[in-house]
Amino acid sequence: MFIIAKKQIIGYVYDSPKLEKEDKLFLKLAKKKNIELLMFNFSKELDEDDFEKKVKLCDLVYNSTGEDFVIEILKTIEELGKTVIDNSKLFYYTEDKWMFYLKCKEHHIPTIKTILLPNNLSSIKHELKKLNEWPLVIKRVYGTMGEFVEKADNLNQTVKIVKRFWKKDCDHLPIIAQEFITSYSYRVTVIGKKIVQTAIKKGNGWKNTGVYGKKFEKFKVDKKLKKIIDKVIKVTKINICGIDLLKKGKDWLVLEVNTDPGLDFIESEYESMVGKVLDFLKVYDKTHKLISGKTS
Repeated sequence: MFIIAKKQIIGYVYDSPKLEKEDKLFLKLAKKKNIELLMFNFSKELDEDDFEKKVKLCDLVYNSTGEDFVIEILKTIEELGKTVIDNSKLFYYTEDKWMFYLKCKEHHIPTIKTILLPNNLSSIKHELKKLNEWPLVIKRVYGTMGEFVEKADNLNQTVKIVKRFWKKDCDHLPIIAQEFITSYSYRVTVIGKKIVQTAIKKGNGWKNTGVYGKKFEKFKVDKKLKKIIDKVIKVTKINICGIDLLKKGKDWLVLEVNTDPGLDFIESEYESMVGKVLDFLKVYDKTHKLISGKTS
């Protein structure tokens, strides 16, 4: 007698007007792995009742977007009793660049020298004069794909950048200033506490992260770096993430951790990376049900 395994139903949160290459890969591989993906597209209007019904059908939900607005969506899904990978609290605190800096400082993780700028120009000038270090990278505490990130060579440039940020961002989200380090960006992708990929991001300008990285090569993780990565994973508790690092001389410095990491840095490994995410979601769902005592 053959027993047909029940299909796992995994919600898939995305925000593009139409299915992108990665979304199609997830659908293709999910089918092979006996997973049904329920698609939640937040670039389109969703009916609240329909949304709630669909969420309740899911075994768990995977968030594939790094956009700031998704936090409220994730909290809504969690309020409906479903597990989200990765959950809203992890997303909120880790994507906050100032909070992440404080975590690194608290747990002695080597990171970039960072200060939180006050919310008025006279105090900003005072703090930067005290710091007296140039150039600096000026960033909003939240931002994706290199948005709200600029380099300042002096105090006047910093003031102009801050004013520009405030003009674009009506909420006046907090801004940080970070030590500028000339370095490629080194990405380590982690799924389920395991390092699954490395990529050196090289660009033509000073920005090598996000959309600005144009060329990607793999690199080896030595014992010293592995120890740092393990510590970051333990502190952040993120299941699926991309850790960006810089090199200052021979020293590794952790720049930031990204939920919803890019899976397409190495084209030949793209499909394999999507498969690893789905495999992790399958195992996580089953393990979570065993621990919590839930049954389908």
